[in-house]
Amino acid sequence: MTRVLFFISSLGHGGAENHLLNLCDYLGDNGASSVVCTLSREEEPLEDAFRERAVPLRRLPLDTLPALLRPGRLAALRRIVEGARCDLVHAHLFHAEIVAAAATFFTAAPLVATRHSAGLEFCGVRRFAARLAARRISRLIAVSRGAAAEAAATGLSPDRIETIPNGVDTTRFRPLDTEEREARRRFFFEEFFPGDPPARPLFVGAAGGLKPVKDFGLLLRAAAAAERRIDADLRVAVAGEGDERDALEALARSLGTPARTALAGHLSRPEEFYPLLDLFVLSSKSEAVPMVLVEAMSSGAACIATDVGDAEEILGDTGLIVPPGDEEALAGAIVKLAADDGLRRDLGRRARVRAMERFDREIWGARTIGVYRRLLDEKK
Repeated sequence: MTRVLFFISSLGHGGAENHLLNLCDYLGDNGASSVVCTLSREEEPLEDAFRERAVPLRRLPLDTLPALLRPGRLAALRRIVEGARCDLVHAHLFHAEIVAAAATFFTAAPLVATRHSAGLEFCGVRRFAARLAARRISRLIAVSRGAAAEAAATGLSPDRIETIPNGVDTTRFRPLDTEEREARRRFFFEEFFPGDPPARPLFVGAAGGLKPVKDFGLLLRAAAAAERRIDADLRVAVAGEGDERDALEALARSLGTPARTALAGHLSRPEEFYPLLDLFVLSSKSEAVPMVLVEAMSSGAACIATDVGDAEEILGDTGLIVPPGDEEALAGAIVKLAADDGLRRDLGRRARVRAMERFDREIWGARTIGVYRRLLDEKK
């Protein structure tokens, strides 16, 4: 049985963290086992999900990377590595990549690293540290073309880089039948939108951490502008939590839309949210491979996305792309799809097919295991 020791910087609710959870699920379903080491000092939300799956968790608290050089920290790292008895080490996110590179001095297991973004984590002094760590990396998995290009710029030769877009469980993220969808929509509206139910609802949703890079303010402004131009009762819900909640609530009040805007908080079962939407909007200023977009597509939602990262390649001709930060373009896209029920349904159906054909978890997982197997074969 192949045994993989994962290092990750944190286990909060984020794209990389959920990616790792999905990967542990896939490995477990395919005869491999996982051990996960987090560098976070505090217990974080996703840790319970790993425990529920019986994935052993280890903790190496590091507030700064220089702290790793303390004798006690290096000894703790060695104990974690030796105790894991791993065949492979796999790192996710910058700090974990550096720590995992150090871990390879205590094991003969090859190191795999996954780069989840470009232009965010590996800049400035970090770029120098990444170049040093690159010498220890046997293979690097990039989730996007931008991440692959950045990996090459930080010391990885092209023959050690493989681009594997993130995968989604298309059996989990799937459309609902009409009756169930309508019943769940009514329940959601009762919980999050006070007052009488809308006569002609157009339900627009988004998901992600409430932070500036997601630019949910753009969505709220564009939705308010679009509402004045459509013959429908617009409702907007954002699933997620973060530091921008107060600012977004204030923005909704200033736009006069607080009763029609729901900041729904973190949803433990997002697969129950996406199928309720008439439109899903990705409003980000920057992304690599936005998993929320792939999840919404798999759920059969018609999608609009800003032209960031690989969003245009992901959507293809199954959704609308607008420039990041362009309120008028986003409002126009909402108006266009609000006016055409048939187009929305057609885009949702085709988005579902595209997600199944290109981004299904089985495709992603098989390619990742393929990287592992080639490395282990080379080691023989």
